[in-house]
Amino acid sequence: MTNVPSADGPPRASALNPALIALAEARQASQHEARRSLGIGEMDARALAFLAQNPGSRPSALRAHLGLTSAGVSTLCDRLIERGTIHRDTDPSDRRASLLTVTVDLSSSPWNRLNAFDRSLEAALAAEADPATLQRIAELLTHALSVTTQSPEGAESAQTG
Repeated sequence: MTNVPSADGPPRASALNPALIALAEARQASQHEARRSLGIGEMDARALAFLAQNPGSRPSALRAHLGLTSAGVSTLCDRLIERGTIHRDTDPSDRRASLLTVTVDLSSSPWNRLNAFDRSLEAALAAEADPATLQRIAELLTHALSVTTQSPEGAESAQTG
């Protein structure tokens, strides 16, 4: 299944571009509105999502994930702790380190607004496609993301190799 131009039109995947743009814009708008209604910023939401997926993470892992400085992640954590959305515990294996845990239920209201778009999209797709098709879509998107987010050197070697 290649993206080869035909004599009668553009490549098959060209219809995908407007759909992907619309999807990205709709998701961004939904998340922006959710963050606005919760009174949190984008980094706060990204931190909560990361910590929900990685409970007990150290601030250094959060810093690496978000691309913040140590001071930036410290400020962000202090803000989330003050708000009551995360908790900082001392690492029992290293008393100098701390572990971060989300204290709010991101699957319950009002916090579930942060991923409402994703849940609705997944339900809409599941209503229209069988599990094997959904799995194939996930594989295609995962592969496309890995190819398009490579470093320029990696992309060149993938094209030539």
